[in-house]
Amino acid sequence: MEERVPRKNEPLAGVKYTVDSCYYNRQGQYCNATKIEIQPPGAVDTKETDCATFIMG
Repeated sequence: MEERVPRKNEPLAGVKYTVDSCYYNRQGQYCNATKIEIQPPGAVDTKETDCATFIMG
């Protein structure tokens, strides 16, 4: 598996993360990526957004 961004030992502040299947979800409801990228540019609502940092874990 190739990390898009490094994983850290503490949660990313301010990010609630409930995707159990993600590599970066290691502490329940917190993201342990050092940063996240949300796409696409020009999205107009939450139905159009996607976490580009996601890796199946």
